[in-house]
This record gives sequence, C-alpha cells and structure tokens, in this order.
Amino acid sequence: MILTISNNKGGVGKTALAAHLVFRAAEQLRVLAVDLDSQANLTATLIERSEKRGHASSDALFTEEEPPQPMRTPDPNIDLLPAGKALNSTDRLNLSAAFQAIAHLKKLAGAYDLMVIDTPPAIGLRMTTALACARQVVVPLVPESYSVDGVASVLAEIASIGENLNTSMRPAQFVLNLVNPQARQHRRIGEQISERFAVAQPWLSRSVAVAEALAERRPVWRRPTSAKAAQQWRALCDRLLIDNGLLRAN
Repeated sequence: MILTISNNKGGVGKTALAAHLVFRAAEQLRVLAVDLDSQANLTATLIERSEKRGHASSDALFTEEEPPQPMRTPDPNIDLLPAGKALNSTDRLNLSAAFQAIAHLKKLAGAYDLMVIDTPPAIGLRMTTALACARQVVVPLVPESYSVDGVASVLAEIASIGENLNTSMRPAQFVLNLVNPQARQHRRIGEQISERFAVAQPWLSRSVAVAEALAERRPVWRRPTSAKAAQQWRALCDRLLIDNGLLRAN
C-alpha cells in the first residue's frame, strides 16, 4: 500500500507525521520511506546524511528507466529512497516523467507492506506523482485560519487527480497537529474541520518532545520525556494504520 503525506503549506508537520508512521508501521511491517522533499528532512530523520553517498536518490524515479534501488537504514524493517539535490529540477520535467515515476513507485511498493511518501510543500510534478500512486492521502493541518485557507488548493489537486489519474484513491484523511488545547480559536477551527472532513483522532498537541525525538532518529514514544505526546502520537499512528488495514485493532 502507498500512503502519501501532503499539504502545499510548510510547517504543518508533514515530515514528523511521515516519520512516525514509518517508525510505527516498522514495528510490525516492512516499510519503504520515499523522500520527495529536497529539504531532505525525512532522510535526515532515518539516516545520517553522509550515509546516502553512493546510493540512488528519489529524483532517479523521474529520470531513470529502471526503478532506483532503495537503501537500508539502521532499522531492519525500514528501507529508504532518500532525497537528492536534483529533486527541485524534477518539477520542470514533462508529464511523461511523472508517469514513469508513478510506475516505478508502484513496482517498488510491491516489495513492501507499506510505502510512505513525504512530499514538498508545493504543488508540482512531485506532488502530482505522489498523489497519483497513493491509495491513501493524509493531510496534516494546524487549526489556524491561514493554514486552513491554504488547504483548498491541495484539496482541489487531490480531487482532480482522484478523478483523472487515480480512481482507487480513498478520501483524504486529515490530522490536526500543533494544537493548543487552551486556545479557543484552535478548538473552534478544529471542530469546524471535523464537521466537514475525516479527521483522525486524537488531535496532536504542540510539544517540543516530538522534535527532540526525531533529532535522535526515534519516535516520540521511544523518548519518554512527554507521556502525553508519546500517547497521542502512537494512538494517532495506530488509528491511521488500522483504518487502512495495515494493523489490527486490539
């Protein structure tokens, strides 16, 4: 199965969510992480940046006739197709490059229980590719007006690709991240979003423990400096993986 994390706005926690889903799924499943964001934050979360030298990177999906070979990571259940320096130029390629990348990703996915794709914060060829091959798209949001206003364009892109290129795509799932439970605006906007869209539970509170854990290349539940963050993130990942038939409910 291919699961894409997507939003055309930065700072909403795409990479944190992608990494935690990879870590949680890998506790039971074989997982391939694909980093299509040239900032390479998912790559840096899973390996030392120096480790990717000599390995194929994800830009090869768009330019090579054969699928690039993923690299191993310290976790035996996680393989990685790391971000490369040439990724930004892929958005200037024509649509045929996207179709080639889609075919490569689907072929690679056949060797794993789950593929998780982290996307750049911009609509372009890379996002189109990641959406066109995804069975499930997950959209992280911060419940603030400017963040919600900007999601309309990515929703339109998801709808267009679902109608024209990927009719098997499931309805998008939303994740509310960086929530301040004491802020009335966050609660109000979160409730409004939940009335309109499928929002996974629980909402994720803002916590420095998440960034600290990822800096150590581990999920927040393996760095127990915040019991609340650990419980929320593990429960949220379980919910998404159970909803998509990848884990069984207890």
